[in-house]
Amino acid sequence: MKMDKKIEQALTGLLQKYDVKADRGLNLMPGWNFIGKELLDSDVPLLCWRHNRKFIELKNLVSNNVIEHVCMLRFCSFGSKEQSSLESLIYKELDLCEFLGQGKVISMHSVISDGLAGNIIVKLDNGIIGSVEVGAQVPEGSPYTDRHEIIARRGVASDLSVDTQVPQSSVYTYTTEGKHSYKDVDNELFGFDENSISQIRAAFDVQKNPGQVEELRSQHSHLSLLVKTAIKSNLKQQKIEVK
Repeated sequence: MKMDKKIEQALTGLLQKYDVKADRGLNLMPGWNFIGKELLDSDVPLLCWRHNRKFIELKNLVSNNVIEHVCMLRFCSFGSKEQSSLESLIYKELDLCEFLGQGKVISMHSVISDGLAGNIIVKLDNGIIGSVEVGAQVPEGSPYTDRHEIIARRGVASDLSVDTQVPQSSVYTYTTEGKHSYKDVDNELFGFDENSISQIRAAFDVQKNPGQVEELRSQHSHLSLLVKTAIKSNLKQQKIEVK
């Protein structure tokens, strides 16, 4: 697997700008690319979404007790099968359950339809319950959409505005060529979409702080087990404890 050329160029620019000495031998790719594969010594599974500003802010709301006593997570993630597999969506959303819920998944019960859509109920070791909806049935060419809501005994937090179902862009233009929208979320990486920006930032962070590589590889192994458990739960039609 090779990093997209434009993403690699942007990463190189950041490394040069901040004078970070890079290890060019590392294979820095989003973790879901390694699902079902044995990791080589050079492989580093990136948890790119953890570098997305909206998830960082949600985590801060929990860590700083802006919302108190979190009890439930309601997540959904929908894309086309050309964009991502169902397994990759499960991988990402279960990691976000642990990242935002600040615990580890200890059990799950999943229902999956035709390998294209699913609903997973998870429980974290701190008692938080999570409901995760995933689907790879969005028509080709449609934008990827997701929503993450954290429900607490005191307060609710979401990465979308109230009553909003589709993520909004920053700027909309209406011309004779049709409607276009723009959303830049990083002032050093104009022109890239959110997923690409998250990958660049995650790769840059690894090059800057290489000590996290083993932790990333360990979390990847854990998430790979969770994906297998979700599929197994669907086949057995029962809740499964995660060991």
